Amino acid sequence: MASSPFSAIGVVERELEVAEANVARLRSLLAEMRSTVKEPADDFAGETMLEVAEAALRFDLDENTIRLWARGYGCGKKPVGAGRWLVSVQRVQDRISARKRR
Repeated sequence: MASSPFSAIGVVERELEVAEANVARLRSLLAEMRSTVKEPADDFAGETMLEVAEAALRFDLDENTIRLWARGYGCGKKPVGAGRWLVSVQRVQDRISARKRR
């Protein structure tokens, strides 16, 4: 005995209701998770940041030196998706002062 097209439609409608309920539950769970997750602190918040080329000109240093300090001495950060280093004016100035004290 073949099933009627109406019973097949009913099955699909019930499956859609279940799927919609699951999506609603997942959206609620995601919203709850987002509300409890805190953004990571930006260690450079409030600091004046420059691109490497700008900093090299400003401090009369080689761009590779600026990149080395950004990476190795914590003078800069590479924002996600940016691909370029940004360096803190204050931290580069501090690094220059530390070099002069030697």
